Amino acid sequence: MARKKKNREQVPRRRLLYIGAAALVLALGLGGSYWYSQYRANAAQKAVEQGDRLLGKGQPDEAARYYQQAIELDSDLAQAHSNLGATHAALERFDAAVPHYEQALALDPEHFEARIGLAISLDGLGRFLTAEDSYKKALVLRPDFGAIYYNLGNLYLQQGLYAEAAAQYEEAVRLLPAFLHARANLGRVYHLQHRPGEAIAEYQRALAEHPDEGPVYARLGESYMALSQYAEARAAYRRAVELGVETASAFYDLGVISEQEGKLEAARSYFHQALLKNAAHADSYHRLGAVTAKLGHEEQAATYYLEAIKRDLGHAGAHYSLAQLYLKQGRSDEGRELMQVFAKLKEYEGRLASLKRAASRSPRSPEPTYNLGVLHLEFGYVNKAAAVFEQLLKLHPEFSAAQERLAEIERVRAAHSAG
Repeated sequence: MARKKKNREQVPRRRLLYIGAAALVLALGLGGSYWYSQYRANAAQKAVEQGDRLLGKGQPDEAARYYQQAIELDSDLAQAHSNLGATHAALERFDAAVPHYEQALALDPEHFEARIGLAISLDGLGRFLTAEDSYKKALVLRPDFGAIYYNLGNLYLQQGLYAEAAAQYEEAVRLLPAFLHARANLGRVYHLQHRPGEAIAEYQRALAEHPDEGPVYARLGESYMALSQYAEARAAYRRAVELGVETASAFYDLGVISEQEGKLEAARSYFHQALLKNAAHADSYHRLGAVTAKLGHEEQAATYYLEAIKRDLGHAGAHYSLAQLYLKQGRSDEGRELMQVFAKLKEYEGRLASLKRAASRSPRSPEPTYNLGVLHLEFGYVNKAAAVFEQLLKLHPEFSAAQERLAEIERVRAAHSAG
């Protein structure tokens, strides 16, 4: 009887245990997914942090693996998508970076790093309109971020939109007065706008903060040359050379200054140095011919003129100088033939200057730029024409006339390649 009583007492206790287990299962069913979700979210965040450490060490491919792992753990983590885009952008794989940045922005439209990363990637791919739009959206997010104005200025500079570029660089240096590259590029834009005095002022401000920047001295020399301030230009170029900036254009201008001063041997030396830096520099061959002729070596001068023409078939000055030399030597037929070519080239240069002025007045309008391309084609400068049409289509992708001209050029090129 005692045993039976004991069993009866244990039955309710066992039932209580079963009820407790059922309650635990029910609790896990309701809350377990939450805890598992939290575990994945934490693991994803740790993967992002590890990726950040590797990216900071300059190991983008290794970092990418952790960002991808984070996305697999939590596909809604915008930071992981953005950072994965950054690993591709760091290696200039911009086409691979774009979709990751776009996914990050789809998850978080105000994600600044993704927005600026997308802008930089689109810029790197040459997609002007979408890059411009993304930079502007980045500015809405952070209107006091000076580097965005600088990047946008660079985008405009590449497209020849100098007034718009200047406005962006001006804002960049207002926010970041010691930003060397922004100030130097602002000077460059002023120079391209035929404002050399303002360019010089910007270069001097840049050099006050960074006195050993050789490239800025080289640009300073260029702007002094535009004002015919030869002593100042020479000093700037010589300082650039001292700092290791030895460009063909710097040596060329130093040669021009020496020639203006009647120092022909010095000029000839500088033109030779320019050609050592750039053997295709047609202007240096032309000026080398001119000083060689002044030194009484006409046959050698003719060789230099021919070299200039060989490197630039449209070099009007070299055609004229060689024509005059041939006429002086009694080679009348050759001289007259070259003068006819020179006249044609001067016509081209005159019309080109006029069309460039029209394009500069309306830089966003496609027609003036299109007319520039047509002029290049008319005079046989196919590569120049193609470059103009390609640039135009970046601003106006639907401009059919430019599309047709470019397609025609490609057909001709393909036919020549096949032949």
